[in-house]
Amino acid sequence: MSALAGVSWTVVALWIALLLTGLLSGSLMARWNAGDSRVPPAMDGLLLAAAAASMVAWFATAGSLIGSSSANELLTAYNPVESGPGFRLTLLWATLPGAALTSAAALLGIAALAGGTSRRTNVQRATLLSSLALLGLGTALWFWPPPDATATAIPPFAQHPSAAAAPFFALVALILVAVIFASRASDPAPAILAAWVAATLSVATEQLARSRLGIGPRDAVVLGHASSGLVLWLATSALLHRRVQGALLPVAPPGTARIGSGYAGHAAHAGALMLMVSFAAHAFAARSTVQLPAGSRVEVRDSFRRPWMLANQGVSRFDAEGVDVLSLAVEAQDPSGRAHLVTPAIHDHHDRDGRHLDNSISLRASTGGSLSRMRILLLEADSLDVASVRVTFLPVPFLWPAGIALLLLSAVLALSGDRRALPSA
Repeated sequence: MSALAGVSWTVVALWIALLLTGLLSGSLMARWNAGDSRVPPAMDGLLLAAAAASMVAWFATAGSLIGSSSANELLTAYNPVESGPGFRLTLLWATLPGAALTSAAALLGIAALAGGTSRRTNVQRATLLSSLALLGLGTALWFWPPPDATATAIPPFAQHPSAAAAPFFALVALILVAVIFASRASDPAPAILAAWVAATLSVATEQLARSRLGIGPRDAVVLGHASSGLVLWLATSALLHRRVQGALLPVAPPGTARIGSGYAGHAAHAGALMLMVSFAAHAFAARSTVQLPAGSRVEVRDSFRRPWMLANQGVSRFDAEGVDVLSLAVEAQDPSGRAHLVTPAIHDHHDRDGRHLDNSISLRASTGGSLSRMRILLLEADSLDVASVRVTFLPVPFLWPAGIALLLLSAVLALSGDRRALPSA
C-alpha cells in the first residue's frame, strides 16, 4: 500500500513531522529565557522524533521519484515528460514544496545531530532551527500538489543538467545561511565560505543553463525568480565582510570570518569585478534575427563589427521516443575564415499520454573565441527549409568563467591557510 485513505504516506509523514515540530518549537520558545540554556532530555527526544518523521517523508518522496512512480504527486504536477532518475530527484529542490521539505529535513537533522552527539544543544539554537523547519514543513504541506494535478509544460530544471543543479546549490546556500544565523559558533567562517561557494556555483550553473537553453532573462531557474540566484550570491558575499557580520551575526570574531586581505582577498575582489564586467558586457551584445534559406549564405556582424558568414546546410526533422526533433545545420565562418559547424535544435516533447505540451525545448549552439562568442537559437523552419534563427554575439566571454574560477580559488585559499594572515582589527 502506497497510500492511506487516498493520502500518500509522504503526506502522512509530513503531518506527523509538522505536529511534532510545532510541539517542539512551542516548548522551546517557552524556555527561551530560562536559566538553563541546554535542551532537556525530553525535548531532545522530541527533536529526534521530529527529525525522524521529516526524514521518513523526504526518503519516501525520494524513493518514489527515483523509482518513477506514477502516483508521486510532485512528479505528475511538475514534470510531464519521461526523464531519468536525476531529473526526477530534482523535484526535491527545484519545486517549492520539495525544497521546503528538503530544507526542513536538513535543519531538523542538523539540530538533532548536534544534540545527539553532545547532549548540550543550546535552547536558542534549537528553537531557531526548529522554527525554521516548522515554516518549511508548513510550506511543503500547503503547496503540496493534489494527486490529480497534471503538468502541461516542461520546467527549466527538467531541460538541462545545469538548470537542475542551480536550484540545488541555491538551497544548500540557504540552509547554510539559516544554520549560521541560528548557531552561536565561535568561528562561523567555514559555514559562511561554504554558503558563498554554493551561491557562486548556483549563479554559475544558472548562467550555463541560460547559455544552453532558449530561455530568456525573465525565465525563473533558481527559487522561482529570475534574479534569485544573483541576490543570494550578493547576500552571501556581503556576509564575508566583517562589518556586515558585526551588524547581523550574534558572534563575529574580529578578522576570522572574512576574506579581506592577502591572496584570498585579492582573488575574491578580482573575480567579483570580472563577473560585474561580464554582466555589463551583455548590454553591448549584438543580437539579430535572420532568415537562412537552404544553401544560402548570410552575413552578420559581431559586437566588434566584424563580419561572420552563416550558411544553411540543411534542416532535419525526425521523431524520437516521445519527442519530435527539428534540427538545423549551420556553417559559421568567423572573420579569420575558419569554418565551424553548429547545430541548434528544437525538441517538441509529448507527455506520458502522447499529448503535445505547451512549450518546447530550444537548444542553442555556440562557437567562437575568447573575445567574441556566437550563439545561435533556432526559432522555426518552414516547409521550404527556410530557417529563422536568432544570433547573439557576446563580447569578452572569458570574463565569466575566469571570474567564477577566481572566486572559488579565493575560497580555497581562505580555508587552506590564508585566514591566518587576516588582521584582527
